[in-house]
Amino acid sequence: MKKTLVIVLTILAVSVTGYAQAKIGVINPQKVVSETIRGKQVKAKLEKLGDQKQVEIKGMEDGIKKLEKELMSPALNADAKEKKAVDLQNIRTNLKRFVEDAQKEFQVQYQKEMQTLYKEIMPIIEKIGAAKGFTIIFDLSNSGISYFDKTIDITDEVIKAYDQKYSK
Repeated sequence: MKKTLVIVLTILAVSVTGYAQAKIGVINPQKVVSETIRGKQVKAKLEKLGDQKQVEIKGMEDGIKKLEKELMSPALNADAKEKKAVDLQNIRTNLKRFVEDAQKEFQVQYQKEMQTLYKEIMPIIEKIGAAKGFTIIFDLSNSGISYFDKTIDITDEVIKAYDQKYSK
């Protein structure tokens, strides 16, 4: 029993000593994406896509308002009102589908752009981490870290290295 306890305590002591030598770093990938030249270009591209879709949605909404006004006209006979009511319902349905499709298109484009950026960023993080001798680098957006010493943050170095490599 004593021998087992000694072995367990020895293993525990060795483990604690091993962890004490770990060098930890942190990175904020959202900041990297938002502050790199390429990240800003991607953001502008996505905003442009969103703005284009908004213009199209606004045009469809204006068409709906126009038809709604026409539908209120006392000059329309029953057949014309019925036809306009059907047209109005079709346009509303088309608008709903268009909005859903636009959201899906935006999400797909966003995911594609972010995957590309992260694939380009990861080798830079790994290179800096290896050069600085880090054992582990935590992603601040997913780690739940509330506090850290700013000296272990490599975000600004990654931004600089990324811009140097991909600023073309």
